[in-house]
Amino acid sequence: MKYKSEDIDLLLQQLHIEDVVGEVVDLKKTGANYKGLCPFHQDNNPSFVVSPSKNICKCFVCGAGGNPIKFYSEYKKISFVEAIEELAKKYNIPIKKVGNSKVNENKEYYDIMEAAHNYYKEEIFKNTARDALEYLSKRKINPKLIKDNGIGYAPNLWTGLYDYLITKGFLKQKIFDLGLAKESEKGIYDSFRNRIIFPIYSVAGKVIAFGGRSLEDSKEIPKYINSQETPIFSKGRNLYGFIQKGSNIKKKSYSILMEGYMDVLSAHSYGFDVALAPLGTALTEEQGQLLKKYTSNVILSFDMDEAGQKATERAIMILKSEGFNIRVLVYKDAKDPDDYLKKFGKEAFLKVVKESLEAFDYLYSRYSSEYSLDDHMSKQNFINRFKEFFQCLENDLEKSLYMDKLAKSLNIDIDILKSILVTSNKKRIKNTYKKKEETKDLDEKGLCNLEKLTLALILSENEYFNDFRNKKINSSLGNKIFQYIEFLLENNQKSTNIIKDIILTGNLTQEEEKELVNISLLSIDDFSSKLDVEKGFQIIFMSWFILELKESLKERVNLLKHIQLKKIEDKLKQQIEFNDLRALYVEFKSINA
Repeated sequence: MKYKSEDIDLLLQQLHIEDVVGEVVDLKKTGANYKGLCPFHQDNNPSFVVSPSKNICKCFVCGAGGNPIKFYSEYKKISFVEAIEELAKKYNIPIKKVGNSKVNENKEYYDIMEAAHNYYKEEIFKNTARDALEYLSKRKINPKLIKDNGIGYAPNLWTGLYDYLITKGFLKQKIFDLGLAKESEKGIYDSFRNRIIFPIYSVAGKVIAFGGRSLEDSKEIPKYINSQETPIFSKGRNLYGFIQKGSNIKKKSYSILMEGYMDVLSAHSYGFDVALAPLGTALTEEQGQLLKKYTSNVILSFDMDEAGQKATERAIMILKSEGFNIRVLVYKDAKDPDDYLKKFGKEAFLKVVKESLEAFDYLYSRYSSEYSLDDHMSKQNFINRFKEFFQCLENDLEKSLYMDKLAKSLNIDIDILKSILVTSNKKRIKNTYKKKEETKDLDEKGLCNLEKLTLALILSENEYFNDFRNKKINSSLGNKIFQYIEFLLENNQKSTNIIKDIILTGNLTQEEEKELVNISLLSIDDFSSKLDVEKGFQIIFMSWFILELKESLKERVNLLKHIQLKKIEDKLKQQIEFNDLRALYVEFKSINA
């Protein structure tokens, strides 16, 4: 982080939530608070509450909100650090940057990537790049498009780029860290050779990686390769095609997801500058979350072969879990969007966009082609295909609309469908048994990660205290927080600002006060919505369960008891619904009594 936590706290003390929110939301005074229409969802009744005393805001429908910095960050769709800088400037509040070796190190990496990009761009218009230019010309990528998109060429030299970077004064190890060159027993060699180079930009507009298309016609050489994972690049967390720092997508309020570099370039050349693509992999949750910062509306335009349609189905599940509105392009006589645009042009593509299918309708069409709906068992299997889709839906109205549609099309009672697709189709929590065994490890400040998460959850939602009040808390701060909440419960009192009230007790050391502020920020970041709270609670509950079970299994006093506990351990290692997990915990406590 560029700023100290205490400086961020001082900034927050000087920012007034009602002023920051009031710039974009029409607020009306209601008692000690303000209310207005939520800017994060279509709100007809004022559900967005602003609390000046707590200096936070919260929507009681979609769960959005937080302190002034978090609100500004989410509304403007910028990073937390960018929000700090803009708010400090806007309200004329001085805040100091701190030196950060990691930031400085990353600056070196960005400088190397920029230099590498310049090298590739210079090479593309040399005589040695004739094959590359001919290939691009055949794909109708003209010189202007090459320049506008920063397309380059890696010459067929072993150390062309490496030598160039070394002469620029960059360190060998840094070049290796970025995967631009490698070293084997035979010596150093460039990772990209005789390839067309596509720069991959961060959303901030910096070059963070490259994709390379081979010009050699050999099955032994992969057609496309991407940069390896580096300190500034993670393949599953970035998308190809971001321009203007994503402002074009925000402005148009939609994006088109395609499969490859050429699809995106072709779309951009025809004016569809909202086209993006995953980087040679199936769409990931992280990529979906990145896209959500810019729009909630996405059109899927993957290849029309079976592999492309499977990718479409997978992307629907991921994007629906993130709350996207999704439509799917279906076109004929072309293998991919690039091919379609070149064959039929922009107007034909616009017509396909207008005729695109809503995600549910696309899945219905796809699944119905696989089953005979006249056959009883086949129809049952057809319905079961929708289970995963319904697991991805968070909105009850959306579930109801889709069920009604399905019931009418299949002539089946909607209550039966609800039982199959909703009531008995709960999303199973992931098997976290092995992953959570070591969550008791202490961090550098002596407060274990599981305790931190538990405290953050309880401070965010006091109602969960009863589920953890008897847990073995090791940290002094954790025990003091538990004691204060116990005091409130015993005296039937409530706190309007529990963080402030705990600090005002005077029982905390200076270090504990700082740690409490950090935990409160964790509470805002990790438990900012109802869904985050529910997911977090389930994982934390299971983690404590695992730890308690492990401790009990260490005591081999009673053989029968040990066998019973081992059976519970076996059940925990299986996928289990949360209600069943609670019942299993009750059984565990009765055995362990």
